[in-house]
Amino acid sequence: MKEKSLKILKLFLIASPFFDMLTAFMLQYFNLDITIGMIFRIIIILICLFYLLFIYKEKDKKYLLLILGTIFLYLIIFSLEIILNKDITVLLYEIKNAFKTFYLPILLLTFYAIFKENKNFITNKNIVTIYLIYLLGIFIPDLLKIGFDSYEISKTGSIGFFNSANEISAIISILMPFFLLYLYNKKNFLLTILLVGILVFDILSIGTKGPLLSFGIIIGITLIIYIIYLLKNKLYKQLSALLGLGIIFISVLIIYLPKTAFYKNIKIHLNFLEVNNISDIFKDYELVDHFIFSSRLKFLSNTYNNYLNAPLIEKIFGIGYIENYNHDDSSTKMIEMDYFDIFFRHGIIGFILYISIYLYFVIKAFKENLTIKNIPYKISYYLAFFLSIILAFITGHVLIAPAVSIFTALILTRKEQLQ
Repeated sequence: MKEKSLKILKLFLIASPFFDMLTAFMLQYFNLDITIGMIFRIIIILICLFYLLFIYKEKDKKYLLLILGTIFLYLIIFSLEIILNKDITVLLYEIKNAFKTFYLPILLLTFYAIFKENKNFITNKNIVTIYLIYLLGIFIPDLLKIGFDSYEISKTGSIGFFNSANEISAIISILMPFFLLYLYNKKNFLLTILLVGILVFDILSIGTKGPLLSFGIIIGITLIIYIIYLLKNKLYKQLSALLGLGIIFISVLIIYLPKTAFYKNIKIHLNFLEVNNISDIFKDYELVDHFIFSSRLKFLSNTYNNYLNAPLIEKIFGIGYIENYNHDDSSTKMIEMDYFDIFFRHGIIGFILYISIYLYFVIKAFKENLTIKNIPYKISYYLAFFLSIILAFITGHVLIAPAVSIFTALILTRKEQLQ
């Protein structure tokens, strides 16, 4: 039973990109409330819970079950609060979103149990396979001009056969270091050029800021570390070759960039804001919010004010996912900054519960990976680790989107894997 459960779970995780594509087609053409992706992720959670409840045998099982029980108790209280303060007709919508948010803490508890007994459950090679499927799921449709649009109006960009630009951007960003580590270990120049070319094409085609920011951070930090190593060991020929490749890459990027969705979106955004010089943006708070944060600070302010005006019980257990219910200015708009969304949607109690679990695994993962002796893996891991934390704050969709939080949970619970 144990082996069968793990095989099914592993198969489902590797098949994640395909389920996401099926979900995109269902939403694009049928606009269904219940999608294959939703069913697929419920099955993943059920398998994980089954493992923890009936297979896991370690001494800390009772503590994990106690925390798990506390999560479900909170969700019951949250549901009752919704019924009392809103209406039973919106309960399904609220619970569906609450489940998406608490998907990560449940996964952290169950993945922890699985990896504690099965260190090789998901390897780096498995993650790279998943990543390649995501990359090709964007690249091939975009190349053939049959991909779905990143944005419904105004801006341009394509996300291949996926549905959410924000979610696919988050996945591409936080798993990128493991993908680049794989290419480094393969030491195949042609393969590296080909796959990095596909990666850069996808990043620029999507048109969002997150993946490009992540790529810049990863390449920048890696280059600094590598240049220091070359200088320290007086490997000047390799340094010259690296600088030459860097110049070629930057030249190609400068030539190609104006043709990309990312560049076009920057121009569209600047024209919309009536800004002639990009430096003018940083002189105005509203322009910074609109251009850099896509109005997230405005949404944060609106939700904060709604939270202040909410009844005490909603301050404690959360205002939920419909703000100002039964008022003319009711809204379902999320802030899209995960930490703030968790706090306001789930109140003081829900936030403390969620963040306590999350921070425990963040601190645990940070400490455990300090002992890793393989330096390239260590660098890659910490890049993925910090990107997941930073992007959750800046762009969101890292902690509260199940399609992404599956991989966030893997980063925080998976042990070192080099194959």
